[in-house]
Amino acid sequence: MPKAMIVTVGGTPEPIIKSIFEYKPEFVSFLASQDTCGLVASIRAEVAKNMHNVNAEITLADNVNDLLHCHEKAEEAVERVVIKGYRKEDVIVDYTGGTKNMSVAIALASITHGFSFSYVGGKERTKQGRGIVVNGEEIIYPSINPWDFLAIEEKKKIALLFNQYQFKAAKNLVDELIEKGTKYKSLFKKIGFLIEGYQKWDLLRHREALDRFKRAKIEEILEIDDKPVRTFANTTKPKLDFLEKIIRTGKNPSILFIRDLYANAERRFEEGKVDDAILRIYRLCEMIVQEQLLSKYEVDTSDVKEDKIPESLKEEFAKNYKSPHDNKIKIPLNAACTVLYKLRDELGERLKSKETEFRAIQSARNYSYLAHGFECSKEETYLKLRDFVLDLQVIRIDDLPSFPKMETY
Repeated sequence: MPKAMIVTVGGTPEPIIKSIFEYKPEFVSFLASQDTCGLVASIRAEVAKNMHNVNAEITLADNVNDLLHCHEKAEEAVERVVIKGYRKEDVIVDYTGGTKNMSVAIALASITHGFSFSYVGGKERTKQGRGIVVNGEEIIYPSINPWDFLAIEEKKKIALLFNQYQFKAAKNLVDELIEKGTKYKSLFKKIGFLIEGYQKWDLLRHREALDRFKRAKIEEILEIDDKPVRTFANTTKPKLDFLEKIIRTGKNPSILFIRDLYANAERRFEEGKVDDAILRIYRLCEMIVQEQLLSKYEVDTSDVKEDKIPESLKEEFAKNYKSPHDNKIKIPLNAACTVLYKLRDELGERLKSKETEFRAIQSARNYSYLAHGFECSKEETYLKLRDFVLDLQVIRIDDLPSFPKMETY
């Protein structure tokens, strides 16, 4: 049962008395006009005959024909409940009485708080069914939460934010819907887990992403009657297999990491975060070389064994790349490319043929704020670097993991 009510007062007190008897609140915030404020005392007196004395406060609307004024007063009436600390689950808004402007105003002022609504109708009315409800024939239609059917705009915002990769903002909006709504809390929690899964994935936290997707219980979502949400879940379902595979590779460079990082770079570029995109695609160049050396030649660039180094490079590598701390030979990207070339590897030969082009791209990248310089990277630098990576013929666009777009309502 609710603990507080917000009630508009019209010229007929009986529906209000009936409503208060029904819900038995401990506090009522009345919104009345100058013409109906006198009825509040009689309402309270009648209620007191049959139940405990109800604490109440009155907000007066001076001009019931002015919707803006009525809305300002309605907000005051709502605030009287809010400042007393009542939770949204504890509040009922009864908009039966008062003028049309008062009813509209109280609905507008209270809807964002997630309160439930109630209305007093009746089986019989005066004036041949066109007037007020006949005393004793009142019927209460309780506990309607507008958020259960008016959250369409919020759903559109969630889709828009998600599609722009603003995952945290989308998740926050889902949490607000969970807080305000009552009927679909379980569904929105599942949607929140899906969104959070993509957020974690975008941060390359694959294990956490898989956990969120599993907690979303996709199979249950697929059974609901909500096409956009069902489509979103159905598109997500096959992603779990990719995440499970990439998790099994551990922290070694792999073709799955390469594909994932390329897709990540493309999302950053789509957002307009050019410097971030370049950092990722540049790291991708390094990862491609590392993966090739490790998978084909068992060469780990963070710990290169001397017997794996081509004879012509051993002296140079021992001199320039051996760590004085642990005596491990650790080679940077250019040196790793040289090793591939000396091993007569096809990828190494392609890299060698594009050496001049790659060094020019490296130079442009090094001038950025996020590398070593004080300039914003240009989009053309990313596009050149991306084309360079694709020309290495390691990545196929069709094999890339993609993030879905949420349908709008």
